[in-house]
Amino acid sequence: MGNSESISSTLKEIFNVDLSKYWNEAEGINNEIKRTLGNSFRYALSETKRYILYSIIKYYNPDVVIETGVGPGVSSTIILSALEKGTLHSIDIRESLENGKPVGFLVPEQLRSRWKLYIGRSRDILPDLLKRLSKVDIFLHDSEHTSENVTFELNLAWDYLRNDGVLLVDNLDFTEAPYHFAKQKGVKLYELTNEAGGLGIIIKS
Repeated sequence: MGNSESISSTLKEIFNVDLSKYWNEAEGINNEIKRTLGNSFRYALSETKRYILYSIIKYYNPDVVIETGVGPGVSSTIILSALEKGTLHSIDIRESLENGKPVGFLVPEQLRSRWKLYIGRSRDILPDLLKRLSKVDIFLHDSEHTSENVTFELNLAWDYLRNDGVLLVDNLDFTEAPYHFAKQKGVKLYELTNEAGGLGIIIKS
């Protein structure tokens, strides 16, 4: 795991807890993902981010998690593996991937009872989904990384995010939108890792 001491230190600064205690659990899940994926889907959530995501979900023990962007289902598998009682709601624009397999094919059958997958644009699905759920504990943006779409998703999710809830932004450095958003809301944006475009986190306070 890249730069693990620095990542552990940043997570401890944010949460005041040593989340690296969960990384041994994450390793087994990550190894299984690597065995299945091989060298395909290089755009999927990178290894360091998998450990970070697993530890945050494990620590929070959330009821409602939403992610935009699924692909083969790496982040979905990580989140669902860490969930103890909650539900993951995932949005992806495609039904099938470039290899012909369905979106989220990686997600093990035994984890799918806690998973709801919606096919379409987040712009079309997210507003009604959030209204129906009324609150979200953790939101992960990993769909279209345009400034317009990042701004739309973060602003909408923020309105439904619980106090102390978490916004995660994958490919943080693809646009300036997350930085502008954090400044507008008067909250701190942390970069957890700069691997593969970066992963950022904002806590609602």
